[in-house]
Amino acid sequence: MDRTFKYHAVDFLLPAQRFNIHFSYVSQRGLPFVREFVLRLVHLSPMTKSQISVFFGFSRREIDEAVADLVTREELMLNETGRLALTEKSIGYFSDLGEAPKLALLQDSWARLCFDLATLSCHGNLRSDKWKSGISLPVATESIAKSESLVEKAFQHQFHEILNKNLLSKSLTQDEKDNPTVYTVNTVNKIGQMPLRLTVNFNVDEQGRSVEREDFEILNDSDYVQQLITIELDRLARPNNMIEIAKAMMQINDDFTIKLIESKTHSINLNFLEDLHKIEENSAKRITFIGPLYSEENWALLQKHLAPALNSRIKNGINDDQRSFIWLASSDPYWSKSNRLHVALSDFYNKAKTKDKTLYSPTLYLPIENSEDQRAIKQWKNELDPDLENAHGIREGFLGGNVEVLALERELAVVVYHMSFPESYPVTMPVGFICTDSKAVNLIETLVRKYIQGSAGHEKPNDCGPIKKLLHNQKEKLLIS
Repeated sequence: MDRTFKYHAVDFLLPAQRFNIHFSYVSQRGLPFVREFVLRLVHLSPMTKSQISVFFGFSRREIDEAVADLVTREELMLNETGRLALTEKSIGYFSDLGEAPKLALLQDSWARLCFDLATLSCHGNLRSDKWKSGISLPVATESIAKSESLVEKAFQHQFHEILNKNLLSKSLTQDEKDNPTVYTVNTVNKIGQMPLRLTVNFNVDEQGRSVEREDFEILNDSDYVQQLITIELDRLARPNNMIEIAKAMMQINDDFTIKLIESKTHSINLNFLEDLHKIEENSAKRITFIGPLYSEENWALLQKHLAPALNSRIKNGINDDQRSFIWLASSDPYWSKSNRLHVALSDFYNKAKTKDKTLYSPTLYLPIENSEDQRAIKQWKNELDPDLENAHGIREGFLGGNVEVLALERELAVVVYHMSFPESYPVTMPVGFICTDSKAVNLIETLVRKYIQGSAGHEKPNDCGPIKKLLHNQKEKLLIS
């Protein structure tokens, strides 16, 4: 079996709505013992009262009561020969000769269920989520406007599937022999909207070729949603940035990562990655990785290399709130499009302090056009709130906007190149390295600081200031105007 390697994971947000659904259903229930077996016997052949009495060993009083009850229920009658026979009503209890009779009961029930508006798949009672850290997938406005009537039909069509997933009341499934069916849907009321978060893994094979995306098991129609995703990927596509990436590597003095790229095909060389890891194991001062820095695997790798520096400070009682830890994001359209980023940011901020010591001062730099770029500023607020306490806006352009850096002063640096090879891969490929070599860390840190402290002209500093302050300034301008 061919191996695949994940190089990116992106969350897509599919519109979904929650509904209160009131409906009536018909269930088939068994009958009491005597009633069932008298009817089963007569179903085989019409009989006299005495024949039934002999068969069951009933007394005269017992057979009189049993037959009278069934006649009253309109389930037995006398036929033209004077024998007891089934009525049209009781004949309907039987599906086949010899089968147990089932009585159809009409009952009311309700359910609170979520349906996505692209495929109308039922997702139970989805946990509420926010429209952030993902790429929103548009659906037809008609699907939103007519969602209640569309869900009514979908619920009836998918009723047994929803029932088998145990998404309905337990009273509908208490008896495994029951087979309830929808009689009618009385009302469908929309009570909320939220995104259905779909995480898409982007993989390559052993030759570095892009692998087809996997289907979504939770959707009725993966093909349609895959089409929506492809449209968004095409919209976000950027030109090949190989030349800019090569220039950035030269400035960082990185001679290794460039060897991972096949220059003719602009694809990744996984065989060389394995060789590079063997070389790096000997030095223990650099490790190369593929994928977002905040992915579970890569973030764990970072913590492993970061731990010695932080543990040393704790052990030696160092209290240093001046030592900076900078995280400078790239302008890549897929950066931050995953819930995993919030886990990493929480780590980034929370590990800055122990109970009684400050180990470093964390700052997150987010790319914007300038301090007046309210669209980007508001987008970052929506995307990363509440992780904005130490977030600054930084003028776009650091190493062409293609490079992400995380640097702990004098201790450690992480560089991630966000490579755009649209002819080979549908999304950018993050490729980076973690290093603790003092010379390399100093070079990277110097590049970052020089850019942050630089400017694009008179009174146009690259560091545009805290995101929260930029938002506040804009509100004041709106009030004044």
